[in-house]
Order: sequence, then structure tokens, then C-alpha cells
Amino acid sequence: MALSSQDPAPALPEAPRRVTRRRSAAGRPATLSAAAIVAAAIEVIDHSGVSGLSMRRVAEQLGTGVASLYAHVSGKDELLELVYDELVGQVPLPKPDPARWREQVHDMMRGLRDILTAHADAALAGLGRIPTSPQTLTASEAFVAVLKAGGLTDRVIALGFDQLILFVSAGAFEASLYAKDRTDPEDLHRYFNEVHSYFAALPKDRFPVLTNLAPIMFANDDEDRFEFGLDLLLSGMEAASAAERSAGHSG
Repeated sequence: MALSSQDPAPALPEAPRRVTRRRSAAGRPATLSAAAIVAAAIEVIDHSGVSGLSMRRVAEQLGTGVASLYAHVSGKDELLELVYDELVGQVPLPKPDPARWREQVHDMMRGLRDILTAHADAALAGLGRIPTSPQTLTASEAFVAVLKAGGLTDRVIALGFDQLILFVSAGAFEASLYAKDRTDPEDLHRYFNEVHSYFAALPKDRFPVLTNLAPIMFANDDEDRFEFGLDLLLSGMEAASAAERSAGHSG
């Protein structure tokens, strides 16, 4: 979906004004760039998480003063947007194929999940943000084009796209919680085994459904749950599209 290097990229309209925008300081240090600032911000997030990200810490990472950052970035809010844009830009984007559209959705969402999970709780940077930055817009266009190739109605695509991104972001954030705390893999394995045993030991007369479902609940790993969730959402979107068409709605 990306433009070839030979085609000039059409200019984007001016992005909406951010809620917390600060005036940039005058002057641009020759050795500093927005790309360098974003790379440093990702390193800070990798070490301290989104809550630990600040303009001061990024400046320390770069070995420069905070004021020099404001010549390139208006503040933490814009920096988070740029970080998310950089990470999303690493997701491979396919050419929409009607015969493989579900597989393509799985590939893109898995790629997004893996990239977000690899950088602490970076998934938080995308929550509550409407995409207006270049790479995020390009990825969004590619994603909805694949959904369109799948024959989904416009309303289902517009609303379902948001739900799919929320699903992936929530899963990536949950996965990052254990990594952020540097939980020992053996301790984690022991914990889940104990949770399994706990559910199995619940009084069956008080919790008949939970005790019956417990073996199934703990028989699947994170990958199984992720793929199941995507299939569930996509099947629901297909059913909703079919219902809209039966009711006479087009798109």
C-alpha cells in the first residue's frame, strides 16, 4: 500500500491541533532531529515504560538540554504520537487480496501486537489517539482497504476497525505487564499452574460452569487466545455486514 519511491507523496492536510500544545523554542541544534528524539524516547519507554517518559529523560538520553527538544517536538503528547507512528510504521502492509483478506488481517494485527509488546507498554501511546501522523495513516489506509476487500460494509469497517485496534492494544499491554515487572518465567509458570489448580478445586455445587470450563480455559496459550479473538471479531463483522445488506443497507 505504500507509495513507490519514485512517486511524490501527496501532501497531507494540517493535522488537528493537539490538546496540550506548547510553542517550540527558537533554533534547531544541528546534531538533533525529530527522528533522534523519537529513537531516544523509545529507549526510555523500553526502560521505564510510558509513565516514565518525559522530555527531561529523553534529553538526558541524548545528552542535551530539554529546551533543544522543543525546537522539534511540542511536548510529551506529540512525542508519544511520534513514537506510536514510528512503531506502527514497522508493521508490514500487504496489497489487499479478497481471497486472503482474513489471513492478511491476522498478519497485520499480529505484527502490530508483536511490535508493541516488544517495547514495554508502548501500546498505551496509541490508546485514545485518532491517527493523524503519516505512517499511522498509511497503515490505517492499508488495513481498512483489506477489510473493504473482504466485502464488509462501510459502517462495519468504520466501527470494527476501532474495535480490532483496541483488542490488539489491550492484548499487547497485558503482555507487557509481566515483561515490565521482569517476572521470572518459572514463577510465572508456577503462578498459572496454581491458578489452574485453584479453579479446579472450586466447589462444583457453587461454581458448576466455571469448574466445567476450567480445563478449556487453561488449555490454550496466549497465541491461541489472540487468534481466537481476532477470528471472533472478524466473524462478527461479517455477520453484521450480512445483516446490514439483508436490511437493505449498502456499502
